[in-house]
Amino acid sequence: MSRAVVYILIATAILFFIFRSPLNHEESKGRLNRRFGYKLLERAPKFDPLVTNIERVVENKMYHEPAPRMLSNLDSTASVSDAVETYQYLTSGGKLNTTLRLIILFPLLDREPKDGVIDFNELEAWISQRATERLDYLTQAELDSKDKNRDLAVSFKEYLPQFSEMDIGKKEMGHGEAGWWMERFEVADINHNGLLNFTELKDFLHPEDSKNQEMLKWMLKDRLKRMDNENDGKLNFNEFEDHLYSTYESYMDFETNGGHVHSPKDKFVELDVNKDQFLSPEELIPILSYLYPGELAYAKYFTCYLMNEADDDGDGKLTLQEMLDHEFTFYNTVHADGYQESDDDHDEL
Repeated sequence: MSRAVVYILIATAILFFIFRSPLNHEESKGRLNRRFGYKLLERAPKFDPLVTNIERVVENKMYHEPAPRMLSNLDSTASVSDAVETYQYLTSGGKLNTTLRLIILFPLLDREPKDGVIDFNELEAWISQRATERLDYLTQAELDSKDKNRDLAVSFKEYLPQFSEMDIGKKEMGHGEAGWWMERFEVADINHNGLLNFTELKDFLHPEDSKNQEMLKWMLKDRLKRMDNENDGKLNFNEFEDHLYSTYESYMDFETNGGHVHSPKDKFVELDVNKDQFLSPEELIPILSYLYPGELAYAKYFTCYLMNEADDDGDGKLTLQEMLDHEFTFYNTVHADGYQESDDDHDEL
């Protein structure tokens, strides 16, 4: 058996234990902003792409392939490369050497300017890239599973085969009905060819992170139906204050670290561009990331969290030593046992 394959077997077995141990199924217990509870760490992208890859490999090898096939696939070029890289970062006790990983990653984050510290923008760019990779991964996995004819796109029937032509013809627009899905599909289909390519499918699956303005408006219009008491497709001030403002306030409070947040009335007036005393879906787009945060929005909030936790001197920048002093913050799933939870840290949004 080659040395590389031996490395793979050792690394996979050890990492299976690490990432599947009961410890790592516990909720993260960091000093989170109380108004967020555990929601942030649940949805935040992984800081280290190596950890993401390990979890995917472990999941796929251990749970989606029979043991003989798993072992036969271990000597593929990609698997060998990934496993040997992983093995280099394992301690003698079989745990990921996060100290070494941070030392290696630090210069990759410190890019513009390359000045020996990591500022908010540099860290946000890194975390946002991880979020983008996760969106791409999830979209590609969905495309691979639904694209039956392998034309790199999916039709409505390929993606949602449970709906018949009769179902579609009824045009029922209740949430989850065939007409509702068809409308969402058509909005995502930018070139109107009846197929969703990779980019269009990503908009369809993750509208909160879309750059398609029509997709954003459709999503907001759909969500507003549950809050629009007068059924006029817009929100008056009372509806805005009752249904949306507290969510906006919570995220803004976290993002500004307790700084100034507009009052409900001031924010309503600011958003009401045409001054008709109502907020349309288009007028709510500027605060979409606060109302319905997607992967990219959570990347920004996770950046705020990491900076708040690790920036000990409060200068808005992270040194390598500060990051090393807070390894558990950057590797919460690996060092889940490093958290201590107080009895009153359960407040959530």
